[in-house]
Amino acid sequence: MAEEPPARGTLRSRLKESDGVGSGRWSLDLSGQYLAALPPELGDITELVVLDVSRNRLESFPASTSQLSALAELNAAHNILVQVPPEVHQMSMLACLNLSCNRLTSLPDEVTQLGLLRRLVLDMNKLTTLPEGISQLSSLEELNVGGNNLSYLPEGISKLTKLKRLCADSNVLTAFPGQVLQLSGLEELLLNHNRLSDLTDNLGQMTGLKTLRLNRQTLPDSVLRLSQLEELDVQNNQLGALPLGVGTLPRLATLHVSNNPLVQPPPSVCGMGIEAIRRYQDDLASATTAVPHRLKVVLVGPAGGGKSTLVRALIGGNHKNDVVATHCADIVPWNSDDNVEFSLYDTSGRGVYQAWHSWMFTPDALYLLTFNLYDLDPESSQQDVEYWLDFLNAKVPGAPVCMVGTHTDEFTAALRAKKVARKCKDLSEMAQKWSQDRGRDIEAECEVIQGALAIKESTSKEPVHPLSGVGLSALQRRLKHLQKLKETRIQVWEEIVPVSATTMSGIPDLRACLVTAASNSTVFPSRPRMTSVPLSWLTLEKLLQQQPEFWMRREDCGRLAVQAGVPAEQVPQVLEHLQAVGSIVMITPHHGEEKVAPNPGRLLAFLCTLVNHDTEAWLKEESARFQNFSKVQYLEARSDLLQHGPFMYKVSVLILHVFLSLPSMLCALTAKYTRTTQDQVDALELLRGLGLSYSVRKTPQRKDQNSNHKNSGNDWQHCFPVYCRDSLPSEVGMRWVPLPPVNTDQLEVGCHLPFCPPGLFSHLRVAAYRHLGTERVDWQTGVLTQVADRLLILQKNSTKDGSHITVASRACGEGRSSLWQVVLPVADILSQVLQCWPGLRHHLYVTCAHCLRKGVTNPHRFSGLLLLTTPPPGITLLDCPSTQGAQTVQAQLVYPPHRDPDQKMDSVLEVVATKLELRDWRRLGRTFGMTDAELDDIRYDFSDVHEQKYQLLWMWRRRRRSIATAKRLVSALKEIELHDLADAVRETLGYKPANQTAS
Repeated sequence: MAEEPPARGTLRSRLKESDGVGSGRWSLDLSGQYLAALPPELGDITELVVLDVSRNRLESFPASTSQLSALAELNAAHNILVQVPPEVHQMSMLACLNLSCNRLTSLPDEVTQLGLLRRLVLDMNKLTTLPEGISQLSSLEELNVGGNNLSYLPEGISKLTKLKRLCADSNVLTAFPGQVLQLSGLEELLLNHNRLSDLTDNLGQMTGLKTLRLNRQTLPDSVLRLSQLEELDVQNNQLGALPLGVGTLPRLATLHVSNNPLVQPPPSVCGMGIEAIRRYQDDLASATTAVPHRLKVVLVGPAGGGKSTLVRALIGGNHKNDVVATHCADIVPWNSDDNVEFSLYDTSGRGVYQAWHSWMFTPDALYLLTFNLYDLDPESSQQDVEYWLDFLNAKVPGAPVCMVGTHTDEFTAALRAKKVARKCKDLSEMAQKWSQDRGRDIEAECEVIQGALAIKESTSKEPVHPLSGVGLSALQRRLKHLQKLKETRIQVWEEIVPVSATTMSGIPDLRACLVTAASNSTVFPSRPRMTSVPLSWLTLEKLLQQQPEFWMRREDCGRLAVQAGVPAEQVPQVLEHLQAVGSIVMITPHHGEEKVAPNPGRLLAFLCTLVNHDTEAWLKEESARFQNFSKVQYLEARSDLLQHGPFMYKVSVLILHVFLSLPSMLCALTAKYTRTTQDQVDALELLRGLGLSYSVRKTPQRKDQNSNHKNSGNDWQHCFPVYCRDSLPSEVGMRWVPLPPVNTDQLEVGCHLPFCPPGLFSHLRVAAYRHLGTERVDWQTGVLTQVADRLLILQKNSTKDGSHITVASRACGEGRSSLWQVVLPVADILSQVLQCWPGLRHHLYVTCAHCLRKGVTNPHRFSGLLLLTTPPPGITLLDCPSTQGAQTVQAQLVYPPHRDPDQKMDSVLEVVATKLELRDWRRLGRTFGMTDAELDDIRYDFSDVHEQKYQLLWMWRRRRRSIATAKRLVSALKEIELHDLADAVRETLGYKPANQTAS
């Protein structure tokens, strides 16, 4: 219960001289008395210097307290103030103000007029911002704003030149406050218990720091430059390593690292003190440790081949009948009795999952290709065998493949040995036939190219042949590529290993085969078998496994490598080693920026949340994935699923088609892995990079130009092309008729694939989404969209000789000249996607426009090598070979226009899109001459901020054509004073930044 204020006489009697008798510094202590109000007479004690009213129930101060003109210290902590009492503003002599543990939501500007203030304590309130005027507190030496809701610190803090202690712990800061770097006199910096996503490398310039408290997963090496540091507190974090050399800081006396998953140094070393840490880190780079042989083994093959039961048999004896078919894929560690460590990648053979597997296929792994021997038929199984060999050869040419025949126990005992031997021979012959056929195919194409080269060398006038008009250098590059394909085909072992996971027959032989492969240098001649590795390599491996990201940039791996003690020149080698043993996976998306999956198991578990072959299991209402669904939402989803069932060819198609088009469905399915908005952004980037998903607006209708529409997460759905509908949408047939209309020409670039790997076409549709527009119609084998006022169609057609992927557009009159601008970007993306399959044989071509116009069943296809050839001067018409020259086709519909001389322009656009701040996005667009309405359309069409910036640049490039050069881009950036970004463009092009260029 609150007490009554003390009487006036009582107040006088409680005065004390705070610095001793005769000091003249009168103080009054009213703390801890549960006062609801202060006596009005308090203002009469004008000689008061120190006042302590903490730990009461004060909501305000009496007006008379504004007369305390001599007051230098005021402690009003632990009250229930919701605002700074206005009377405090009049206390002009205040040097210390403590308002901690109240209910303040803001700090008024008037407080910044207290120019003599040296100590300001505001921790444990509800502040969300600090006033910019805080810079006027020029005498401030200590500022404590911990335990509030601050998401940033004002720029004015950088002007507090006398500040020695800054405490901003337990807030919601997401970025390191760079303003503090200018505080050269700062001695204590407390930023622990925030949400810092990164730490600046410039932290080391704060050389006066004595105490530093942070929370992050990594510490920058710049900490080592803090020569005055006496205390470093990084406890209760996710820190995996301390910077190398932290033990050499000359004044460091206290290091708090408890409750961290430290790998370097290990907790046992940290517990022995700073000197022990120094000795450990000194030895880290040179120390080696013995390691067992390690090998990554990938099990592939058709469904029902017994891969999962085989894994169970390998690692723990014969299987039980409860082995469940693999859901997408699984990674199982296995330490054999022969001191060999295996990472077994068990992939499901179901067609619905195959498009999701290719990222796991790496060159330095051993592949076990399993077939059910009992069901094997020499006639009907040849296609299956060729499919899987083609699949592996396309993704990992040169990799060793061991074929395993399973289910031998199903043969009758009397004939088992004979039947198994016969089936193994059949399987071996199928593999040999595949090898011979593929070799002949490559040899035949080589002969055609060699013939074309001979013609070019022997005559100046080139006769008509399949490669007419192709340049010499293009022919030579193609021949070299084919020869490489021939030399680097997968190495299929001759011996088939027959096994039974039920009786364990053959399992010891297979184990022995795997153990031998792990230690045999002839199996992997390009990779040495290591019996010892630097201790720093193992440290880096553990640090990578701790990372929460699904994938990382190589440069981020490089930073971890520094912390692990790995020399920079060894980083590529150690990453290759870790991939070879299955610990990490290096992934190269179509745009070429290599990423690293530091924990493949976690990445795989995330992907498994998005696909499932078991409809019934997914549709159970009590399933955890429906816990956030209302009853109505669940019933609608189920009804929609059953209604669309007949149109879908795979059950998981239905699930994703329905669920991911509902608001927040992707978040619901992946809730375990996407707890924050940034997690969701990262997950979508990952799915795009793997070629699995892209985002489009739900409704194709354009927004009202006068509306104030803002992008919302519910406006978008996440599309998985591999799960699109089978049937051709009716609107496609109406908008894109089979033959071009009268006076209209069709430009079509295609690619013939004797074998089309699962997921390649869906990957292409994801990779090219920025060039396919947002108002697109997708089906299982195609996309129809409108780009730059032109219809564009992307299709995959299956024929007897394989598959054809084509991209086409139509125009008449002068519009023909713009067709390449629409078609070529998608064709270029196709070429990039094909590079993700290094062993895949393919042929690019340009379909004869005359044949397309006439509807010829087998149109002539000009060699795609023409796309790499400079158009011949002066030639406007070419003969149509299908008519023996009786008809012609315009050369501009065969040869692309001269390529942009800025060969690195695509890289330049990516650099600018990555580094351009959103606040500068609209300014740059206006510099390019774009209207606000056009910029609003871009923001409406693309939900991803990075993509909005890229589309701005792409629209400028497409619109300005030859004028849209890197030089013009640099000028535009300088025009809006983005000089650092302009320098980044110049560096990408290989030039020195402007400030380094000689005048």
